[in-house]
Amino acid sequence: MQEVLIYTCLALFLWLALSAIRGRIEFWSAEVLKVREGGYVPPEPYFLTNLLCRSVCFTLGFLEVGPIKIVGKERIPESGPRIIAPFHTDAGDASIVSALIGISPMYYLIRTTEVSGYRGWIATMTGAIAVDEESQEGRTRAFKAAVTALASGGPNAQLVIFPQGQLVPDEVIRRHEFKSGTMAIAKICARKRKEPIWIVPVGVHYKTDPAEATLFHRFIEKLGVKKFRNLFGHQNYGAYAVVGKPFKVTPKTPSPDEICRGLALDDDAERATDAYVQRLALLQKSALKQSRKPSKR
Repeated sequence: MQEVLIYTCLALFLWLALSAIRGRIEFWSAEVLKVREGGYVPPEPYFLTNLLCRSVCFTLGFLEVGPIKIVGKERIPESGPRIIAPFHTDAGDASIVSALIGISPMYYLIRTTEVSGYRGWIATMTGAIAVDEESQEGRTRAFKAAVTALASGGPNAQLVIFPQGQLVPDEVIRRHEFKSGTMAIAKICARKRKEPIWIVPVGVHYKTDPAEATLFHRFIEKLGVKKFRNLFGHQNYGAYAVVGKPFKVTPKTPSPDEICRGLALDDDAERATDAYVQRLALLQKSALKQSRKPSKR
């Protein structure tokens, strides 16, 4: 009789566990479909999801990028809603973003073409807001979703946006490639939240000279598996990211003095983008300069 009771309890526990797992799979399956359509804000990522995602990014960063060095990380505001706005130069930028923000939750923008298959599950569970770049309606829906994510988020809500919206492998800053949507999102959210939104510019430079290879890189090549590090289509030998002084986007119109001193951004999104690009250009020069300093091996 006792054995029957034990087996019954085990069967009940197993049934409940499988039901719970099935329920979560059904829930996330529905969320993945919504994300793939574009312009949808998925649930905020869980701590364990963030931990797993960042761990994968750190590992990929070590294997595919090499040593990642962050300069000026202390400039990232410790509290308050913010937009992290790096220069998008390489597929390895995800590893740099992970090194910047650690395991704190975030939302980020990604193209709908990048959320197919298993990538859709990863994107949905890590806070991706997909953008359908093929239509104005798709871009508008994504814009509204980004506003919702940042405006309705917690006290330290975080959104990662690459303002130019595309990879720039040559690392050359061209003003016409930068869109003003990031600045518009910040202004709308500042008014909705009735508090400042910080925009953090980040310059990024990758080392591509084989002479900069680390001992690990050389060891891999000695083993004859050089192609192992071609996941991103080419080989990097380290990266530098320089965090700039953040811009403050206020609910009300900032004073001319704040704008002139580079403390706040103009209400006009295009002029605000001009100021962001100018600061980003300086950060890019700084990142390149940092990479040319002799490194200790």
